[in-house]
Amino acid sequence: MFKISMVADLHHFSETLADGGQAYHLRESSDQKCLMESGAIIDSAFEKIAASDCDLVVIAGDMSNDGEVVCHNEVREKMIKLAQKKKTFVIFSTHDWCCDGHSRRYEGDQIFYDVPTMTAPELREFYKDFGENDAYDTYINEIGAASYAVKLDGVRFIGLNDDKSGTGGAGYCDEHFEWILRQVKDAKANGEVVIIMEHHLVVPNISLLINGGQVIKERIERSEALADAGVDFIIVGHSHMQRTTTYTSANGNSFTQINVGALCGHPSPIVNLTIDEDEFTIDVDHIDKFTYHGVEHTREYTTEHTKDLLLGILKAGMNDKEEFLLRVNSIDQNFNLDGKYYKLISKLVKYLMKMTVGKAGRIINFLTFGKGVNRKAVKQIKKDNLVEHIINIYLSVFDGSAKKYDVTDPVYIIVKDVASLPARISKVLPVKALKKEKIQKIFVQIQEIAEELTNPSLPDNQHAVIKRK
Repeated sequence: MFKISMVADLHHFSETLADGGQAYHLRESSDQKCLMESGAIIDSAFEKIAASDCDLVVIAGDMSNDGEVVCHNEVREKMIKLAQKKKTFVIFSTHDWCCDGHSRRYEGDQIFYDVPTMTAPELREFYKDFGENDAYDTYINEIGAASYAVKLDGVRFIGLNDDKSGTGGAGYCDEHFEWILRQVKDAKANGEVVIIMEHHLVVPNISLLINGGQVIKERIERSEALADAGVDFIIVGHSHMQRTTTYTSANGNSFTQINVGALCGHPSPIVNLTIDEDEFTIDVDHIDKFTYHGVEHTREYTTEHTKDLLLGILKAGMNDKEEFLLRVNSIDQNFNLDGKYYKLISKLVKYLMKMTVGKAGRIINFLTFGKGVNRKAVKQIKKDNLVEHIINIYLSVFDGSAKKYDVTDPVYIIVKDVASLPARISKVLPVKALKKEKIQKIFVQIQEIAEELTNPSLPDNQHAVIKRK
């Protein structure tokens, strides 16, 4: 038996980079991650892992918030402490070398872009003790980052830096990918389990509509080759979405992608993979609590923070014009909403916040001549607040649909009906055949997203048992 504990997207943010003023408030209120509390959350997770029975800890990239030297120094100290108890391997990725060049600190209502960062070659030296020094072979890519292969007890671990594909974007140039396949084929020839860890997704975990910008280049060709070469597991991060996905090639070979959610955001997961003689077991655990500035918090703290991304904007939309505009505009620097229509927005938000499922159902059915949503299902939960159900489904994006709905559940039935509405309506619209076909593909994906968020397909995102090949 061999057990691996996985975390991803620590996004450690040093408290020295913010004074808690307005600029930081807008930053953290537009982010799923808990930044200022990230150090305390990481400490809690590492303490739990150190006390566990795992044989190896792996961290799937984005250790720092945005490549800041101070953040790397602080998180490395935490990793050194963990490595005294458990062997620890890491890879680094775009947020670790600040690919967008926007490392920031916050003072009052001002943002400063003068924070020292680390380059990819510097990071390679900085984190060599966490994987590369155990390697029997390495590959250095065009940005100076290392991929490395390690032989463990019946396991071949391959840690990859996928930040450059050779043609731009995440992925691998052909030479790099050939190196990967050589490691995999050698491992399979020796009867070893092959585990790859990279930061970006190899296959979409929900849908291309959601994950299209989060996957590596040439994903289909690479996925086919990795499955046929005999890869067993690919550990990824980046999306902040807890998901377990099986990819099967045209030849019938498969691998399992474990997308580990962000540690410093809902649901703060620690994913455990147990390798046994006959089967693999995947279990999602979580931090229990963390202490920040002397105050103890449960992991619901990160859940409430993630909820506030939506609820905070909606509540401000009802009562606080300045806060609403600041929050909305902080999400995207290229977006600029003025207060011209705030009164109208405020009325609409107030109406939405009070809306029941029953009222929403009546509106949809009125507009669709009674063919929108199942009346019986609506009637069962007609007094429920609509926004509360929206929030639950929104959280499902990040936590792997921890709240799973049976196909007889009224919520599942209503969501399925609403998701199918665009496809049903488009069938009767006078649109040219080719354009209609493209539109229909998008609408089918919308239905697939609704299904995945309410009643996800196997393997289960919380606990899965997979028979060994």
